[in-house]
Parts: sequence; structure tokens; C-alpha cells
Amino acid sequence: MPKTSAAKRAPAPKPRTSLKKKPVARRDGHRPSRLPLPSPPKVTAAERRQRLVAALEANLAQGFGGAAVTSLPVAGVDVKVATIAQPRPFWLLRTHGLALKAGVEVALRVPRAKDDTELPGWVSPVLERLVAHATDKRLSSGQIVRWPKPFGEGAETELEAFAIGVDPTFGTVTTPHDTVPVLLAVGITGDEERLVREWSPHALLEVLSRLDPTVATTLDRPSLLASPRARLAIEHRVEKEGSSMGVLQARVSTASMVKNAVSWKLDAEAAGIVVSLLKGRIGHQRPFTVKSDDFELELAPGDQPAVSVEGNKASLKLNQVTARNMRATLKPRPGTYAWETFPNFTLEVVQ
Repeated sequence: MPKTSAAKRAPAPKPRTSLKKKPVARRDGHRPSRLPLPSPPKVTAAERRQRLVAALEANLAQGFGGAAVTSLPVAGVDVKVATIAQPRPFWLLRTHGLALKAGVEVALRVPRAKDDTELPGWVSPVLERLVAHATDKRLSSGQIVRWPKPFGEGAETELEAFAIGVDPTFGTVTTPHDTVPVLLAVGITGDEERLVREWSPHALLEVLSRLDPTVATTLDRPSLLASPRARLAIEHRVEKEGSSMGVLQARVSTASMVKNAVSWKLDAEAAGIVVSLLKGRIGHQRPFTVKSDDFELELAPGDQPAVSVEGNKASLKLNQVTARNMRATLKPRPGTYAWETFPNFTLEVVQ
């Protein structure tokens, strides 16, 4: 006979049951509803403003890191100024309170020689224009800002515009109700500006920060493209990455349709930028939009050229052949341009 074990096997443990009571279903099949959660207390406009001001002050103190701070009134806005010693001496300027009416704060960095006690004369006028752009809701990260003679008549500099990015020291101020970026304006040269249309202001600022960690607006700085080695490396990135510029603000941009033919009218400065975006955006299968005060036109990649106009909006589809033809012949000067691969469409460039 087979041997049997003297020890009896322990019975299998019974599965544990949850002690949590399940809602009892009513006879009509419905379960009792849960009690509503209490809604959070409402925040008044004054309380929201107070929280934002406190967050801005904390951000300001942290960014300046204990450095002595002075005030500079610019265009009715308080600008705080501190001297930073490392890694290279420079003035660090940041608006304080602009966010309450513009939704952003503006920063500027200016090189400082050892014996300098006063800011250069160009600083206040530049800040005035930047504050005006911000107040008009026309200043954002990733933007290029340009105006004639930004540093005044006779200034010995190759810088002609400003690239806008988030300041690396102050970053973005956040509260439960608001998000406020602190935007740094950095002077760039004319050829850098033209190149960045096909590329990215953020990428350009990244390269500049490697050469100068302060990312200051240095008037005697030569163009990055003056170095053949740097130009080759940057142009390689431009070809690979394309443009990040999805919106172009034009002074004049409008389109009209007459007997199935569409004419687009565009100012000369915007036309020059469109040439760059045809490569940096359409060439990389990305759309972009040209906006004026009362009209909006979207250019997008397509299998065949096509255009439509509806009210104050228009849509332009371009295949790669037509986009290349437009790039080759369109010039930033007055004239009327037409292309065989895109019948019934003309572009009129005005001054």
C-alpha cells in the first residue's frame, strides 16, 4: 500500500473580502449619488493681483541674488537694475510690474567695463521700444523685433535687431492663476536676422550663450557668420532643422479675387521674409501664416498649387516646385510677380 503523510495539509486560505461597503442599488437599478465636493473659494481680482505681485517680487529677488538694486523709470514702467560681477561684469535689467498690463516682463543685459558707473545712452530708448511692443501684445518668446536704427544714429555696431527668448536667470513666473515669462532681448546682426528666418531665434540664442554665458547685447560683437567654421556649422543646422517661425506680422497684407484670379498684396519687408520662410517652412513641409491688422493668409504645403479667399482670410497651397520658383524670383522690392506653375495667382509687392 502507498505510504501516507502523517501531517495533514493546511486548508487553503480563504480570499479576503473588502470591508468597504458597496453602495446598495435601489430597486429601480440606480445607485445612490455621492455627495458633491465643496467648490474652492473664489479668488477676487485684487487677491489674484496680490499673488502675482508677490510672485514677481520673489522672482526678482531670487534672480538678482542679493546684488544691490536700483530703479530706472522707463516709459512709465519701473525697471530694476543690478550689477552682476560673474562670469563677466554686466548690468542686468528687468521690468517690474509690466506683467500687470502686458502679461510679460522684459529683461536686457548690458556689458559693463570695470570703471563704468552709468548705463550706456542707448539702453533707455531700446527699453522704451521693447516695453511698447510688450504693451501692444506684440512681444513673445521666439520672436525677432526690428526697428530703424535701434541704437541711435551713428552707433558703431553691426547689430540691427533683437532676438527674444526666455531669460535664463528669471525664467517664467507662475501662480495658480497666471504664467508670466520674463523675456530677454538680445541684439543680433543683420545677416544673423536674415538667417534666423530660415532657422530659429531660440537656436541662435543657444549658440550665442555658448560664446558669451551672459548673453549680453554687445554692440561691438561681430556676426557669428563671420567665422567660416561657425557659418558652416550653423548652415548645416539650418538645412536640417528648418524654421520655427510660424507667424509673420506684415505691415501690408491683403488678397482679392477678380474673375477667378487672386492677387496678394504684400509690403516689401515682409516679402523678403516670405522668401526665407518658403525655404525654412514650406521646404520642410511646415505651414506658416502672414498676418496684417485686418487680414490673415496661411501658406501650407500641398500636392498642387491652389488659393482661396473668404472674407478677411485666405489659404495658399504650394507644392515644392512652385515654392522653389517663388524663392528664385520674388524680391523685396516693388513689382508684380507671377509664376507659370501657378496660373491665376499674382503677388504684388508694395513699398
